[in-house]
Amino acid sequence: MFASITGADKELLSCINRLPSFFWEGKWAEEIHLTICPIPSLQDGSDLTVTRDSTGCRIEYRLPVHLFRGLGLLKEHAEEKDFFINQKMYIPEIGIMADVSRNSVPSPEFLQSLLDRMALMGLNCLILYMEDVYEIEGEPRFGYMRGGYTREQLRSIDDYAAGYGIRIVASIQVLGHMEKVLRFLEYAGLRDNSSCLLAGSEETEQFICKMLSSIGSCLRSRQIIVGMDETHGLGEGRYRVLNGLRPPIEIYLEHLNRVHALAGKYGLNIAFYSDMLFKYGSEKHTYLDPHMQLDERTKELIPSDAQLIYWDYYSREASLLNDMLTCHRSIGPTVYAGPLLSVSSFCVQYEATWKTAGPALMAVKRQKIPMAYGCLWHDDGAECSDWLGLPGMQYYAEHAYTEGAVDPGSLDSRFLACTGLDAGWFRDAALLDEVPCINPENRWPPNPCKYILWQDPLEGIYDADIRGLSLDLHYRRTAQLLRRDLAEAGENGAFLHVPLALAEVLEIKSALSGALSWHYREHDMTALQQDAAALSELYVRVKKLRRLHREQWMSSCSPFGWSRLDLRYGGLLARLETASDRLQDYLEGRLSELPELAVPRYTLDRCKDLLGNGIWKVYDKSVSLSDG
Repeated sequence: MFASITGADKELLSCINRLPSFFWEGKWAEEIHLTICPIPSLQDGSDLTVTRDSTGCRIEYRLPVHLFRGLGLLKEHAEEKDFFINQKMYIPEIGIMADVSRNSVPSPEFLQSLLDRMALMGLNCLILYMEDVYEIEGEPRFGYMRGGYTREQLRSIDDYAAGYGIRIVASIQVLGHMEKVLRFLEYAGLRDNSSCLLAGSEETEQFICKMLSSIGSCLRSRQIIVGMDETHGLGEGRYRVLNGLRPPIEIYLEHLNRVHALAGKYGLNIAFYSDMLFKYGSEKHTYLDPHMQLDERTKELIPSDAQLIYWDYYSREASLLNDMLTCHRSIGPTVYAGPLLSVSSFCVQYEATWKTAGPALMAVKRQKIPMAYGCLWHDDGAECSDWLGLPGMQYYAEHAYTEGAVDPGSLDSRFLACTGLDAGWFRDAALLDEVPCINPENRWPPNPCKYILWQDPLEGIYDADIRGLSLDLHYRRTAQLLRRDLAEAGENGAFLHVPLALAEVLEIKSALSGALSWHYREHDMTALQQDAAALSELYVRVKKLRRLHREQWMSSCSPFGWSRLDLRYGGLLARLETASDRLQDYLEGRLSELPELAVPRYTLDRCKDLLGNGIWKVYDKSVSLSDG
């Protein structure tokens, strides 16, 4: 604790004192007499100054979150006795989005731990992407068996964040991405198709009112993101039966205006994803068309105060990013949503994140876009812990407080001060996907750690992709690095157990995947004997990985959702057992052939000697081609 604090009211003092224990380690603050002072709202210039000299330390801040960023800066420079730091925000609203709908729902306690660190970074917005994981009164099937938040939990998260000056913003869906709700018979009347609500329906509007009312009663922020992205097939299902064929853009805009009006009744201001608007308006029928032009009549039908969210997780061309923002601004107020690439993986791919987010955030600052956030999407199972997103959060924060470019390699001391963790540990975990043989020309970074883990040991779909790349050596080195990191981190390295266990699994499985079927077709019995021993060891390592992954999940998320991963691990273990038994039967002469290994292997994710051919791979298309 500080020797003294002057200028803090009771609430601020409480929030300072509740900062996690890592912040106070080393007793660096015990000799500091701290004075804090708000900057008048009408005064131009700095948003934050931190001054330290022989008389003590003074932090001047415009908003509460600036104070907590100032505390992070003070800790970073704790060994310096005389310094002055002056900072301004170039992106007024900067934050991250946690995907709490794709299988995993982080516990309120876990979110509080994130918020502690976000505050020290200076992030002022946490967006919760919630398709059906919030409570609606009188709708027990909404979010049924999904582990969602009660209204009391959302209020408690909001209260905790507000102490730091961080807004909690709900990101919900009011048109598409509703398949988890519409699967229930009770909601059959709301269906247009399997994922889209029935636009123009009074029953649908009443349901949306319940959504908006629930969110509006739980959170302070009057901003709400209403989704409306990827509404493919809109108007082609029951809507067409009831109303006849209509241009989807007309249905879309009518629904947007109804949602805008309904939100206004609850004092809410909407933001919506812009992709469908662009696809409807583009001559190419594509989202990333900076030359798309809406006619004036269509523009007039878009509520003037509705924010358009330009989401783009993979574009790297500065000119395209800049032109897309310009095009958005010509339509209405704009928000940028960028990448923290965790989608369909066990890790966050940082190198790919920097290549996209860097030029995008520079364009955001040039065009004075008022809000930007990084997205931790968890499509296809949420195998990646949100904790691995922390370095990316730091990167977004530093961009907001820096006029020019940000070198991610220069942030290690900031990151240590704001999290108590070594950024190098996270870079080593990212090596699960950041293999040496990535195709730099492919738009989407590959996710080999996922498909190597889950693909069938006998019917390996990606065997030909892996062959000859020496990925077993890469994963052996990765495991060595993570063991060293874990030894250094001690209790702070709990998040490294799963990446380490996975690297140990992939060391064996990548070697087997690249060799087993070839050894069989070459009748190399000596090599097959070695493969049989490797399968036995692999089984042991997968069991260990499952146990550690489950412990990590249960310590940070609702137990609901783990069942999906349990089934994946159980299926893999069963197939490893079958593979081991069948290979042993073949080696001992009880079987004359193994048809699964005789089938030729073809590439799917290979481009010459590099990995990365098309979009990232998902579980269902990785594990097996068998159907039924």
